Amino acid sequence: MDVSNIVMLFPGQGSQSVGMGRELAENFSEYRQALAEASDALGFNMERLCLEDPQQQLNLTEYTQPALLASSVATHRVLSSRANLKGVSTVAGHSLGEYSALVCSGSLNFADALKAVRFRGQAMQRAVPVGVGAMAAYVGTQVEKVVALCKELSSPHASVEPVNFNSRTQVVLSGHKAAVDAAVSRIAAEKLGRGIPLSVSAPFHSSLMQPAAQEMANYLESVAMKPLNLPIYANVDAQKYAAVAYTKTQLVRQIASAVLWTQTLDAIQSSEKPTLWLEVGTGSVLQGLVKKTLDNSACAGTQDVESMKNILNALGA
Repeated sequence: MDVSNIVMLFPGQGSQSVGMGRELAENFSEYRQALAEASDALGFNMERLCLEDPQQQLNLTEYTQPALLASSVATHRVLSSRANLKGVSTVAGHSLGEYSALVCSGSLNFADALKAVRFRGQAMQRAVPVGVGAMAAYVGTQVEKVVALCKELSSPHASVEPVNFNSRTQVVLSGHKAAVDAAVSRIAAEKLGRGIPLSVSAPFHSSLMQPAAQEMANYLESVAMKPLNLPIYANVDAQKYAAVAYTKTQLVRQIASAVLWTQTLDAIQSSEKPTLWLEVGTGSVLQGLVKKTLDNSACAGTQDVESMKNILNALGA
């Protein structure tokens, strides 16, 4: 495993699962300590939420977002305390994961970020009444035609937009339920691929989230950001930001803008030429997207003890 030039990737909503991080919590004190800090910051038991979810809250957005951030930061704490991370050249996070990336690159305080993403989840849920919005995944090779189809079907009162460019063959659509349903039907009728309705509570990343973006702009006014100690690639424009160039503007824009993940991976590959893509946190969703997007890319994860020990050994821990 070549760890001379590592890009750290931080997962977003959809990667959560009950029991996430159990092995790491059982084997690494740094992981448990980070979850304890998260509990103190938010006033509820983060370890119980992630490992047991007794009240079935983990899939509720206001809990999902801080839980995933806590998981990623806890994982990064294990890595940073037990290994030399000098080979890490840049970071990126998928949607919510961008907050995790900012914490782990020294820009956001952990407790501040936890509170911010919980508020973010609440604001996103408030923005659109349940049942008004919807999301669907498109899987197929006709992405450009589906993007054009969304424009054709959209009106001021019923919009559908491509909001997550996850890979060259997977794009998520979001907007008003009637328009999203119409897009799914047309995708099937025109044999463009598969349109799969998603079980979500709001039309995330669509323009319908603009009220949440404004709420977030107001909230972030009181949150301090420090200069980055690692460059970050932002979701909203797939551009590289270093030191003080990244601002709260990117975080606000992100809420009601598309996640340009495929474009971000392409930009990182072109500029950084990484030897390893390392997913920091639960699951392996981002590793899968890298493999679908970029040929012959080396990926690794950190979601269990075996994976963690493999990467620690490679880093010379």
